[in-house]
Amino acid sequence: MKYLCPTCRAPLELRADRLTCVPCGTGHATVVNGVVEFDGCIDKESFFEKQAMERLETYYADYSPARFRQILEQIDLWEMDWANKRVGITTKYWWEPHIGRITGKRVLQIGCGVNYQVPSFLLHDNHVLAFDICKGSVDFLRRIIDKVAVPTDKLELAVADATRLELGERFDIVGINNVLHHVEDKRAMFERAHRHLKDDGKLIMVEPNYYYPPRWMIETEVLDPFNPVKDYFVRNDLIEKGEKAIIFPEMRRQLAELGFKIDKTFKDPNYLGYFTVYWVRNNPALLRAIFELDKHLFSRILPAALAPFQYIIASKA
Repeated sequence: MKYLCPTCRAPLELRADRLTCVPCGTGHATVVNGVVEFDGCIDKESFFEKQAMERLETYYADYSPARFRQILEQIDLWEMDWANKRVGITTKYWWEPHIGRITGKRVLQIGCGVNYQVPSFLLHDNHVLAFDICKGSVDFLRRIIDKVAVPTDKLELAVADATRLELGERFDIVGINNVLHHVEDKRAMFERAHRHLKDDGKLIMVEPNYYYPPRWMIETEVLDPFNPVKDYFVRNDLIEKGEKAIIFPEMRRQLAELGFKIDKTFKDPNYLGYFTVYWVRNNPALLRAIFELDKHLFSRILPAALAPFQYIIASKA
């Protein structure tokens, strides 16, 4: 992968274990065990480090090559494994009915975190560059990839800031999965996503919706300074302090301003299911009943503005 200087966009050169911009005379990243780690990447509030170090070991304890392939077949929320539900995934491969299976492509995964997407892309013969600002998440993702024995010859991992990373390559697919609500400068992130997307490529993105009632109650400032629900979620590292879910009309306008065309946008149907998943963990019958209620009732009568997540597929205008 060709990395560019975030200041002058000249190619970075490897000098010993440092990626350095020769025109600027500045080092920007260190290569550690094959992973490019850019300077200045910090874990805000230690939120992601807590999630990775204290809990992910338990969530992924039963992963093995056979178990992982079984997990990939559990597509809907009611049947999904706890590790993927826990990071806000309600439907696997949600893009496939609209753009087909992603195979043999160059994929850029922004804010990769730890979930099924990167290893499943590798199983489908894609070349993947996956990065996250949290070193703990990247290290844990590499461990999971090794544990489930997917091919790694087409994988590149990096610790990088999505608002500063510059690349000398463009991609068929740019994926943003539950990342934007942790990013303050969304415009800078979208500018880079547009720059790094091929002319015929696709941006695929899923984000939590601010107006989903349980999320609004947690994240609104109207109820501050006394909001026991928010306090509970922050105290238990269920959300990051200060995070804000996305107001989708505003985001669609920003994407259009930066040269994207929205090909498809749709709502997540798991209205009641996503809220209850935090408390209903090991009751498949109840989860299936809630899933069916959402699918056949709430998703038909409630507007997209109240859905827990919304999905976007976009291309260059």
